[in-house]
Amino acid sequence: MKKILLSLIVLLLFCINLSASVAITLKAVGDVSLIREENVSKAENGTELENNDQLETKKNSYAAVKFVDGSSVIKVFPNSVLTINAEEGEDKKLNKKTNLKVGELWAKVTKKTGGFVIDTPTTVVSVKGTSFNVDVDENGITVVNTFEGSVEMKNKKDGKSAIIGAGKHGRSNGSGDIEVLDGNTTQEEKNVDPEVKILEIELENSEGNSKIIKIEFE
Repeated sequence: MKKILLSLIVLLLFCINLSASVAITLKAVGDVSLIREENVSKAENGTELENNDQLETKKNSYAAVKFVDGSSVIKVFPNSVLTINAEEGEDKKLNKKTNLKVGELWAKVTKKTGGFVIDTPTTVVSVKGTSFNVDVDENGITVVNTFEGSVEMKNKKDGKSAIIGAGKHGRSNGSGDIEVLDGNTTQEEKNVDPEVKILEIELENSEGNSKIIKIEFE
């Protein structure tokens, strides 16, 4: 029932405010900054995110983000820099393309809900429906752990690619063969913090009318 309620509420949010917001910060813990153009502010629970917004988590901090179509959730771990982007495709589904400059994230993506791509300095990670995490070090070396489904990694320099299936992890420096090995991370370590139960978000439409949206989830 909670999953149905969440889907209906997020769909309503998607219809009301797609023109500006593409995602919501479900939870922000510790020192999490939102950089929008040249302005820097503190990201908080319920912060609406627009295209090209950048989230930066510092030490002992993290953020949980959900796209407004309700299809995908991301947890951004400490010492990470993530830029949010999404646009509506021809089929009216929201195609998500985010950039992980450095750091780590965990994500769960629902199938058949639009494209989902994570761009790193060296690699493009494409997802159709799965749960996985991506880790990028200061040299751009990218490691993908897949927990469910499959993920495609593709090098930016030479175009070489590999499919990382469930229970596997892939490693690439952006050129040459992508190393694929048995996974070494459990999904339980990467799940979004279960403490968040209900969020109240005030939205304003183009006519200046505001309303409160409640998001409930486990």
